Formats: sequence, C-alpha cells, structure tokens
Amino acid sequence: MARTPDPIGDSVELPDGGSDPTIVGEIRRNGTDIKALDGLGVFNLRSGSGLSLGSHRTVDQLVHNIAETSFDEFLYTGARVDSAITWTTPAKTQKIREELYTYTGNKVTTIVTKQYDGAGVLIVGETMTEVLVYSGNQVTSYTRTVT
Repeated sequence: MARTPDPIGDSVELPDGGSDPTIVGEIRRNGTDIKALDGLGVFNLRSGSGLSLGSHRTVDQLVHNIAETSFDEFLYTGARVDSAITWTTPAKTQKIREELYTYTGNKVTTIVTKQYDGAGVLIVGETMTEVLVYSGNQVTSYTRTVT
C-alpha cells in the first residue's frame, strides 16, 4: 500500500503507478502524466481540466453566448428580421452562429439556431429548433429540439 502524503508538507510526490487509475476518484501518476478517473473515464489533469467535449455536450452549450470577439449581422425582409448571423469579424468571412426566424402572421413561430466550428463549418448535432406557442399575442410556451 502506498504511503499517505504528509498534509503539512509543501508538496506531494506521486510514485509512478505505471498505469491509469482504475477506481473512480483516484489520481495516479502514469509515467510523466498525472491522471484521474471520474464517472466519464480517465483524463489527464494537465490537458483534461474543465469539461470534456463529451460532457460539455450535456450542458446547454448551443445557447451559450458568444465568448469571442464577433460581429452581428441582421438580415430583413421589410420590417421583419429573417436572420441574425454572428461572424468572427465585420469582413464576414467565417460564421460562428446563425439564427433563422419563421413567421406566422406577424409572430415568430420558429427559430432555428445553427452553430459553426472554428473553421466556419456547420457542426453536425448542433442545430436547435425552437417552436413557439402563442395565446393571443403572448408566447405561452416553446419546445426546443437539438439535431
């Protein structure tokens, strides 16, 4: 059994375990990497801090606000906004996100949001369709579907 680290000391040295951790909650040195095991699997503490791509998909990433510098363009038909496109720059060479609006009468009834990757290519599985339901002129509910 490994020694218990001294909680009063300045540092903890992990001996090389020679393999990845096998118990959820375990942290182990494997060669020059420090790895841990959680409910999603083994990850490197250096490169795996934060959420993994797989676990990030389980949170509302599509509806996160844009975190980088960007330029928003609004396209109209008459007085109606047909789409809102977020570009990386005013030169409009690379899309980040696009929202398309569908109307019934004067009410927006569908919003389709498309997310693009760092190369400006539509990400498969990152399109959200919102269907709005009205009572009179008030939205009473909406349903989201991600495809």
